[in-house]
Amino acid sequence: MIVNIFIGGVIFGYASWSLVKFIKKSKQGKCAGCSTKNSCSSSCHSISDVPLKK
Repeated sequence: MIVNIFIGGVIFGYASWSLVKFIKKSKQGKCAGCSTKNSCSSSCHSISDVPLKK
């Protein structure tokens, strides 16, 4: 019985960790949360890439 509780706790702990990780990445936006954001050639730009208008 204790083993079942431990396994259940591990499963729910991992599910909670994955959910929190997903929510944090989704709040960053499409390109900011992407793991290939530094080498991506899509149309997403960061603030530093946009030229300032005078």
